[in-house]
Amino acid sequence: MPEAIPIIVGLISAAGVGTSIYSLANQPGTPKPATPTPAQQQQTATANRTSQESAISQQLPGLQAQVGGSLSPDALLQLAQLASGQSGQPGVGASVQDLLSKMAGGSTTGSGLTPGGAFG
Repeated sequence: MPEAIPIIVGLISAAGVGTSIYSLANQPGTPKPATPTPAQQQQTATANRTSQESAISQQLPGLQAQVGGSLSPDALLQLAQLASGQSGQPGVGASVQDLLSKMAGGSTTGSGLTPGGAFG
């Protein structure tokens, strides 16, 4: 019978380890952040567009002077994107389209797709 004591102790300790592993494996995960509402998404998009247009517009006078006015408006805006660090950012294409429309003397509807008054 004394030979069974180490076996019994081993079984009890194995059961304790198994319980510990089970409790660690079944802990709740981290909560997921709430998804933004459409109004919050629109507000964020508008703020991003405004900051992109501002950053790109600030580069235009210096770049225009450096190239001597020899670039087309589209090429000038592409260069301004690079100089401002906005190139490749989400939504920058719409911001550039808005700036092109403003440079051409039109206004924008805010969507970046259709200049205002183009169909009137």
